[in-house]
Amino acid sequence: MIERVPLLVLLLSLAACSTSEALRPHIDRDPASLLKTNGYRIEVDVSEARLVQGDILVNGQKMLDQSRSSTPMVQASGAGNSMGASAAGVMIGGILVSQLNKTRVESDARKEAEQLVAPLRLATAGTGLDQWFEEQLRAELASGLLGQVVQNSPYTVRFEPQAELGHALDSIRLITEVTVTFGHEVLYKGRIEVLDAADWKPESTATIGLNPWLADQGQPYKNALQAGISETARVLALDLESHHFANNPGVEQTLRYTLGTGRFVERGRLLSDDGQRALFMGLRGWLKSVPIQTATR
Repeated sequence: MIERVPLLVLLLSLAACSTSEALRPHIDRDPASLLKTNGYRIEVDVSEARLVQGDILVNGQKMLDQSRSSTPMVQASGAGNSMGASAAGVMIGGILVSQLNKTRVESDARKEAEQLVAPLRLATAGTGLDQWFEEQLRAELASGLLGQVVQNSPYTVRFEPQAELGHALDSIRLITEVTVTFGHEVLYKGRIEVLDAADWKPESTATIGLNPWLADQGQPYKNALQAGISETARVLALDLESHHFANNPGVEQTLRYTLGTGRFVERGRLLSDDGQRALFMGLRGWLKSVPIQTATR
């Protein structure tokens, strides 16, 4: 006999395992004033592998086909508790198969993304891309945008960046998770995405592929990263000073923007538009800076 309560707990546990925990933006006290008054230390958790990634594009049709071909065939028999146990078995089997299918499709997509950026990784290998990134970030912050960098300050600003090349090879996305701490106390936690299109015509990637990014040991890619670093620092300063834009409630709307040959639609709040870039907050509270090609509705 299978008891109902433990079975329910098992089902909920399986469902929970199918989703990863996303970063939740958080801000406490007034970190902007604290950093400017007391200074801060910088920590950067970065690696060459995370700075050269491909956009993992999950094919919905493949997911559907995989699900159809591997649906568990379980026959329920008996009565009473036996019937309940059999039905529960089908549910558990369905959840397990669904998660397995999702993992397989995502694994295939990840392999495709790895193959996509393999030449770029080869071009930047041995150039110390991770060290270069940290140096550029520290140089950007040395301007005093967040306050003065003080090695013995009790406040720490930690950066965890990663970068992705768009699937069409005509755009780049710099994603940075930032945490501000005082000892073990977290004063701020947020995620900033900076998107940029390549300098060349979007349709050119159809014929020239990855080649423009590879020139001079990946210098065009580093130039795009440099621009992303500057914009990330600017957006972070705005986020800290505004307490995650607490006084800018905005109106949730459908945001549309283009990047290279790609067109994107998502829900969020438009926070600013300075004529060059648009900054908006997605439904998860993440901040995204995109070129001014954005249109809203």
